[in-house]
Amino acid sequence: MADKLLIGISAQGAIAAHWRGSGIAGCRVFAGNEGGYAAFKEYLASFTNVPVFLMVDAVEEDYRFETLPHAFGSERADMVGRKLRQHYRNTPYMTAWRVGRDSGKRRDDRYLFSALTNPELIGDWLRAVAARDLPVAGIYLLPMVSAALLEKLDVKAANLLIVAQHAGGLRLTFFRDRQFRLSRLTRGDGSHAEDRARYFTEEISNTRLYLHALRTMTLDEPLTVLLLDRGDELIEAAASVARDNPSLACMRLGRGELIARFGLSGPLLDESPYIVYLHLLGHKAPQSNLAPAGVTAGYRRYQARRAIYAACGAFAFGAAVWTGANLYQMTALRGEAEDAARQTAQLSARYREITRQFPQAPASAENLKKAVEIAQKLREGARTPEWMMTLVSRALEESPTVVLKEFGWKYGATEIEAQGGGRAIGAAAAQPAVPPSPAAARLRRQSGLIEGEIRPFRGDYRGAIETINAFAARLAREPAVAEVRVVKLPLNVNPTLSLSGNTLDSPEQGGIADFRLLLVLKPNT
Repeated sequence: MADKLLIGISAQGAIAAHWRGSGIAGCRVFAGNEGGYAAFKEYLASFTNVPVFLMVDAVEEDYRFETLPHAFGSERADMVGRKLRQHYRNTPYMTAWRVGRDSGKRRDDRYLFSALTNPELIGDWLRAVAARDLPVAGIYLLPMVSAALLEKLDVKAANLLIVAQHAGGLRLTFFRDRQFRLSRLTRGDGSHAEDRARYFTEEISNTRLYLHALRTMTLDEPLTVLLLDRGDELIEAAASVARDNPSLACMRLGRGELIARFGLSGPLLDESPYIVYLHLLGHKAPQSNLAPAGVTAGYRRYQARRAIYAACGAFAFGAAVWTGANLYQMTALRGEAEDAARQTAQLSARYREITRQFPQAPASAENLKKAVEIAQKLREGARTPEWMMTLVSRALEESPTVVLKEFGWKYGATEIEAQGGGRAIGAAAAQPAVPPSPAAARLRRQSGLIEGEIRPFRGDYRGAIETINAFAARLAREPAVAEVRVVKLPLNVNPTLSLSGNTLDSPEQGGIADFRLLLVLKPNT
């Protein structure tokens, strides 16, 4: 926890306590005169950028309970601000604290308005703090700070009156159902032992009558009185209060119990009655902060600066963790790489040791590698006549009179050898009859020689030739076919040749209508 400067101010002077870690490290008391102000300024010179929390114990304080319509946001802030300015016109130190809501249908909000009505009481002390440019976190009334006593002491009483002897008089603070309702600082001296019991009894009775007049509680209700006795001087007073008021339950919190409950040292507790309240303020500041925004502007900058430092620290810590993780991972990977290299070396040594025992190979490893590569290339470039046979079978299905007698197939840069020039059919007929280029000659493709005949054949050569041409045309229409060439027909119809033969032969006397086709597929098919 960061350092703090806790300052308690009263009409008699001030006490400054240095909060360090989780407790008060030391304190000094200053009188409310010129010498005290000068000593206070000298004391502040040793502090830099330390937040200051001020607590005020004065008669000039005011508390009001108001019920306002339930509102939100800026409407609530404007409404509460108007009420504060209406109640307290002559002081900047005022605040409103929402303490709950009514149980009626409207569910209005209940507020506690409080203010320090004499701003001059803290003026000189506050100016000394501002001169050192110390951030002011807040200004709080002592009764608001004392509310933390209920949680610290775990008091269960429904009506509780906390009584303590301060420098300016007797402070009496009343809580109902663990919520603050009233506080008063009475002027008087109860330091004499013979007058102390009577003084305490009278002031407790007066406070009880005042609460009854305010209709805060009735005289018949039970009341628990808690005496804060830091010097063990109120033993007789506690007995007198309990004896003179049978309806009261009087408890005393002595010196030893205060030291045990709050973790304070004896010499520190002897310095001032405000040490207990400053200890509570150091642990947790109440919500009722009287300081206006202009006074706490430095503290807001202080908090923003600390938030930036915290964010930078968190970022640096995250970066350090990330860097550490990366270094750890890099070290682990380096170790794994070294292990892998060591295992590789071991396996290589074992491999060399094992290979020494192998018999002499018929060929070198380089030749074996080349042979495998050649085999893979041959396997990738290998072709079978299956695809060409499929094309021929599809064409034969539509020509039942065509009978296949012989089928030849070749895959290479040149076509299969066929007797006779023949003529092209279909798409290939449109190609010019020019010799292939050297680049085209290097392309490997499939070619086939189909030999067949027309059955039955009764001497109708014209019909046989038309059937053969139709069969060749169906083959030429296949997308994979590059060229179909009729190498031989049953009857040579070339007009340049002379006629021969005997036309008197009868078809019934026998005859063969055979033909031969050259089929060439497109490259890479």
